[in-house]
Amino acid sequence: MMIDAFISYLTNIKSVSNNTSRSYRNDLKSWELYLDGNSDITRNLIRLYLVELHNRDLKASTVNRHLSAIRSYYQYEILNEYRKDNPFNQIKSLKKETKLPNYLFFRDLEKIFAQSGDDFASIRDILIFKTLYSTGCRVSELVGIVLSQISTGQSKLKVVGKGDVDRFVFLTPDVKNLIEKYLPLREDIVDNSKGVVTNLFLDLRGRELTTRGVYYLIEKRIRESGIEKKVSPHTFRHTFATHLLNEGADIRVVQELLGHKSISTTQIYTHTGIEKLRRVYRGAHPHGKIKEGVR
Repeated sequence: MMIDAFISYLTNIKSVSNNTSRSYRNDLKSWELYLDGNSDITRNLIRLYLVELHNRDLKASTVNRHLSAIRSYYQYEILNEYRKDNPFNQIKSLKKETKLPNYLFFRDLEKIFAQSGDDFASIRDILIFKTLYSTGCRVSELVGIVLSQISTGQSKLKVVGKGDVDRFVFLTPDVKNLIEKYLPLREDIVDNSKGVVTNLFLDLRGRELTTRGVYYLIEKRIRESGIEKKVSPHTFRHTFATHLLNEGADIRVVQELLGHKSISTTQIYTHTGIEKLRRVYRGAHPHGKIKEGVR
């Protein structure tokens, strides 16, 4: 195999990264070692190699990288007229493992929602966290909320989602009260000197709060709360969906609240409802019921 020539081609002609070229070199060396000089590359031989990779406990994404490296190598040989066919063209990549959404427990939320003061920044931060959790909106939707989209009288909020598609989400009494408390503080700080600012959430200079700003506020609160897990704005969205489904909400309703086009996108949250499954099991299975005082 002309591994060095191929890697040189990738680096100098295709301008791939050093990490990619290094990974491809290792993958091709592994394949070359497995072949042990065998030039008769059959489908069965490739299947046996996939079994070999599987036995190494490699992730599907890593196996797929091996396939991509070898497939690209044989394409390079065809390009240089060293062979006529690519034995890996008909070999399908593996389905990548589904990564379950990370979500927060109620004890985590209690720490995050603990209010530290009545000043503008304190009220704003708690309102941001509670709005993300109670509506399930995306961070881009959150920072895009303008005053005209809020209807505290009807306890609802219009957000503009992906593809500029509008949808309504609902405000809990707690969030509604926080908004009414926040708005006068917002009026005191808003900076309209460069044009009227209608966004609900502002930074400390009175201008529009950015998505980066929301990420920073969440990271800061997580550090202060002592929560040892990675939390982003999207974690609140995952938590919103998971908690609704755990409490028996219809998945179609959750789909609409999240603004998902496809139900399959929402279905990933059904895999995280372990607490609901545990409650059903304990309540229904004769041997699963827990007696009072027994742990």
